[in-house]
Amino acid sequence: MNLSSRKVIQFIFKLASDKRPLFFWMFVRFVSAILPLITIYLFSEIVKLLEESASLNSVISMVIIIFIVRILDNYLRLKSITKLEEVISNIGFDIHNFFLSELKTESKTERAATVQAIRNFSDASTLTLNLIKQPGIDSIVSLVLIPAIIFFVDFKVFVITIASMIIYFFIDAFTTQKYAHLKDILNTKTEIYYAKLQESNDFDLEQTAWCRHFSRITHWGFTEWFTLQNTAVFFYSLTLLYLISQVTTGQKPISDVVLLMGYSTQTQTLLNSFSSIKDSFADMFVGLQHLAKNGSVSVIDLDDLI
Repeated sequence: MNLSSRKVIQFIFKLASDKRPLFFWMFVRFVSAILPLITIYLFSEIVKLLEESASLNSVISMVIIIFIVRILDNYLRLKSITKLEEVISNIGFDIHNFFLSELKTESKTERAATVQAIRNFSDASTLTLNLIKQPGIDSIVSLVLIPAIIFFVDFKVFVITIASMIIYFFIDAFTTQKYAHLKDILNTKTEIYYAKLQESNDFDLEQTAWCRHFSRITHWGFTEWFTLQNTAVFFYSLTLLYLISQVTTGQKPISDVVLLMGYSTQTQTLLNSFSSIKDSFADMFVGLQHLAKNGSVSVIDLDDLI
């Protein structure tokens, strides 16, 4: 997250009327995000016990522990998610209240365009917060802890994991810049389209322009995700081939393969989540830029946020 994105998030948190519930349930969500990593480790331990022909009681005891961890995971995750959904919904109204409280326009058309700009920013903000809630927090926790765990289990897999993350983020940085540019154009077309709806029934030209630019975004979305997904597949396959060679030569037990591939799969899934969140940050920042440039909105200065 760059400096501008952090400042925008801080700005949104500043607008939030229910800060204590927001930060409390965010903390609970962080705790719940650690539990799936523990489950992967415990599952690999069961495989290890089976490899070593351990007693049935030992295996059953481990299964009971996994059962308890999974139940605790479900409770904390679902409880924090539902509570955060309520808080985030209220933040959407806080954004409306902040920008609309002193809104003055000279015509209905101007008000319609301004209200749509506020809606664009509000919708993008609540969507971003919901993505941070899940799977964003899971991604942050996992992408910090998983490489550390892999480092102590197998250094070569650690190197492959770090390389995949660096290349993935490099590609994602480029694709997100392109997406932000296209989203900026689409937001402008959206404001023009809804303003025209308020003014006249002759809106075919505006509708066609909106559809054309939306098509450009969807085409770029395919290019972006196809590239990112194939990058993930390449490093996943590389890790799997390495571990297969280690097992066939007797250098690693199958339980280590289960553990490392479990964490590797989790890493790639959560990298995809980060890409979604970055695109959502782009939506949010573009929406805020449009508000700052709107002559009817005087309560925000974009220079303070970049």
